[in-house]
Parts: sequence; C-alpha cells; structure tokens
Amino acid sequence: MIRRTFRILNGVGPYTERRIRREGISSWDDFLARGGVKFTSARRNELWTEELARWRTALERRNERFFREKLPRSEHWRLFDAFCDDVACLDIETTGQAPPYDETTVVGVYRPGRGLSQLVAGRDLSGDAIDAALEGVKLLVTFFGANFDVPFLKREFSYLQLELPHYDICFAAKRLGVTGGLKKVEKKFGIARDGDVDGLDGYDAVKLWQAHCRGRRGALELLLRYNAADTKNLVPLAAIIYQRLCARENDLGA
Repeated sequence: MIRRTFRILNGVGPYTERRIRREGISSWDDFLARGGVKFTSARRNELWTEELARWRTALERRNERFFREKLPRSEHWRLFDAFCDDVACLDIETTGQAPPYDETTVVGVYRPGRGLSQLVAGRDLSGDAIDAALEGVKLLVTFFGANFDVPFLKREFSYLQLELPHYDICFAAKRLGVTGGLKKVEKKFGIARDGDVDGLDGYDAVKLWQAHCRGRRGALELLLRYNAADTKNLVPLAAIIYQRLCARENDLGA
C-alpha cells in the first residue's frame, strides 16, 4: 500500500490523490513512468517526480529510518506489506504498580519466521537484550504500544532507542470503527486463544507475577503463555486490519 499513496507529496491530499488516480496512475512506478500528471504544471510535476524517486529509492534500500522520519506515524500501517519479512511484534507485562514504581516483568518479541523471544525480569531482561531481540527489525507492531509499551520501556531502560516505524494496531483499528482492548478486537476478527489463557487480562498478568514472586509453581509459565498469546496474535490481527484498510481506501478511490 505504501507504493500506492501519493499523500506523501507536498500539496497532495485525498482530493488531489483521486485526481492522480483518475489519470490511470495507481502507483509510484506509474507516476514516474509517465513523468507526471496532466492537471498540474511542469514544475510541480518535476518536484513530485523527484520526491517520489527519493521515496522509491528509500523503499528499495529498505531504509526504515527514512520512513520513520518522513511518514506520519498514523500512516506507518502502510509499510506492513513492504516490511513484512522484518516485522517484530512487541508486548510487555508489568508489575501494575503506580508510576514511578511500576516495572517491566516480561517483554515478548515475536518475529515471524524467527520465533518468540521472552525476556523476564530477574532472569534475562535488560535494555541490551531488548535491542538484540529487535536487531534488524524494520517495522514494530504493537497494540496501544505507542502510548504504553514503548514509552514504558524507554523510561525504564533510558538508553533504549526503539526508533522504528510503528504500526500500532489499536489506532489502525479505530480507523475501521473498531474500538476496545486487544482481546475484544481479537474476538471481533475471529482470532482465538488457547483455553488456559482465554479470558485472562492484564490484571491477571499482574497477579500471576505476584504469585511467581511468592514461589507458586506454574505461575510464571502461565504468565509467559499469556504474553505469548498477546504477542503472537498481533501478526494475524495486523494482517487483517492492514487488508481491510487497503480495501477501504480502494473503495474510496484512494
């Protein structure tokens, strides 16, 4: 979808984008092959051509920093297909205390094709370990992570960067009129969980950590299964919402 948007161009909004498409131009390649559109000046076509060439080069070079800096955060979902081979889904659990006493207990990072990494407080959780789990990632996928997970980790691990394009499913789903927490949105789109973690929520995760700290057998293992579901389910959910956003834009002629 990123290759099909022209709203990255200076002066192009939804109306002008539709005018571009009405000339039979549906992608950056089409625009560059034509050398522009008929309804604007030669100078404007020249500027747009140069700009699109820069964006296409950045995409070919898989330059995630370019897109993080140039593409509005609300549009990062458009990168899901282009960077699908280097996506990382991230979800954290915490002690649930009031700031500034709240701390991270588990960090889950799922990378399709590479598997799940789970870092646990007191065992192997550190900023360096998080960096290592995210090495080579081009697109971060979370649910409400832009407002919670990422700021939380940056506060606790002050040297952690996490400067990546960020597809936050929570806000992308709202563009489709779908609201609520992760479990509610999963059910809306028919994504199921295993029975032992189905029905658990963030408060249960806090209680499981407390039980683990008291020495209760099996508490940590159940917490990790819960975190694994939170993290892995982001992949099909991100794909469904991406496809529906693309379909909506196509229906709108965008």
